[in-house]
Amino acid sequence: MIKKILKWIPAIFIACCSFYLSSQEHLEHMPGFWNADKVVHFFCFAGFSFWLAFACNIKSYKKFWLPTLIISLWAITDEIHQSFTPGRDASVLDWLSDTCGAALGAVIFVWVTTKLLPAFVARIKANKRA
Repeated sequence: MIKKILKWIPAIFIACCSFYLSSQEHLEHMPGFWNADKVVHFFCFAGFSFWLAFACNIKSYKKFWLPTLIISLWAITDEIHQSFTPGRDASVLDWLSDTCGAALGAVIFVWVTTKLLPAFVARIKANKRA
């Protein structure tokens, strides 16, 4: 039971950070290149989705849509929230970037848990036998 609760901590932490950052009028330390905010949105929401997939125990590519959908819906509320923040606005392109990042984050989580980790564990076991 405790393990199931603890698995949610990274995703909840990122959700809180996302809400806090959406409440800020101006964000310092943003990259200065063209459309940098879309790149930041993409990677932040990819991480968010990765940890949500972890919390939801997603183990199949057939299920990657679940954290993607949840994060996409979160991104819609995030954009609405930003529309009420002075100096910020809602952007469909931000939402699209968030959703694409969420899909990638969920797929990466499934890849890590189904391909990368088992291969790593098998290599460690093989080395112990040798």
